[in-house]
Amino acid sequence: MTMFWAGALLVMAGALMVFLSSPNQSLTGAAFPRRACGFGGGAAMLAGQGVLLGWAGPATAVFIALTAASLVWSVVPLIVLWLRMRQEARR
Repeated sequence: MTMFWAGALLVMAGALMVFLSSPNQSLTGAAFPRRACGFGGGAAMLAGQGVLLGWAGPATAVFIALTAASLVWSVVPLIVLWLRMRQEARR
């Protein structure tokens, strides 16, 4: 089970790095180095995929990795916007 969590967390961290490499990301106002974040995130996602392949079969590992990446790419922007709206409502 620890291999599952290690692989899933690697994939999610890589997906967050790929998200930060986008010029339209809403997480921070500052621009991140696109190449470093993009390639680093891709490498982390591939490493996580490798760990997941060692834990489960190929179809299951790919499904888990794609689900984890989609979760990060869908939920992180919504959480950031929700926190900013709460912060602005307090002012």
